[in-house]
Amino acid sequence: MNELARQFFKDFKQFRILNDEKELNWNSLSSTDLPRSWFELSRLSASDRISFVRDTWLNQLPFDPVIHEKLASFFSVLEEISIVLGQEKEGQPLSAEMVYSLAENRSFFRGLPPVDSDETFSSQEELGVSLPRDYFLFLQIHNGFGKLSSLGLFPCENIADMKRIVLEMLLENREPLRSGLQRVDPDSLIPFYEEEGLLAFQCFFTDWYPGNEMGNIYLSGIDYKISDTSDWKSWRENLAFPTFLEWLSEYLQGMSLSL
Repeated sequence: MNELARQFFKDFKQFRILNDEKELNWNSLSSTDLPRSWFELSRLSASDRISFVRDTWLNQLPFDPVIHEKLASFFSVLEEISIVLGQEKEGQPLSAEMVYSLAENRSFFRGLPPVDSDETFSSQEELGVSLPRDYFLFLQIHNGFGKLSSLGLFPCENIADMKRIVLEMLLENREPLRSGLQRVDPDSLIPFYEEEGLLAFQCFFTDWYPGNEMGNIYLSGIDYKISDTSDWKSWRENLAFPTFLEWLSEYLQGMSLSL
């Protein structure tokens, strides 16, 4: 784990880096939310952990040559992948995280354990809409993911509540919401990511299917600006993405979430 990540976890009540603990027994950890596969991963060497997780991503997620090249590029700049059990505050349970440390102490990403299949069903049932397949495939890797201290890609069980919060915020705005010249129904936006401290969201847009899947667009909760989807040539510039994986691959490359 790089020093930047270690400094972050030092603010926790307690934390354990399992791959640093050579003498470790699964039975002592089975009462936590740590997946057994993550425990086994922590027993591998640093290079093998990176290779194994990279292959898991590339095999689990739908194939696209451009996106897979970007994902492979992300893994090529990692220094280490660590398995952590952390207790942020007194009285909270120990929770498992996978920490992706970039080389040269540049940054780190954090991922929570995979989603439970019942949670994905409940979330879609509550929303009344089928969310993109690539999004749910990623949830089977991490149900909660983000950079540095923020888990901006929130767990799927929170997505319906976040939709209600954002909808209430948008309904308080008296001006019509527009993507370019197109008027947008606030209820058609389903946030899946929040940029910490900026009141900015990336949202699935249920009225926009630029390909086989529902696209996603940027929303500012400050000036209510959203991505213009009218010209495909400027989608990337306007933070409009045809698929969840296109957004994710750019996020991993350090994309700035603001218009």
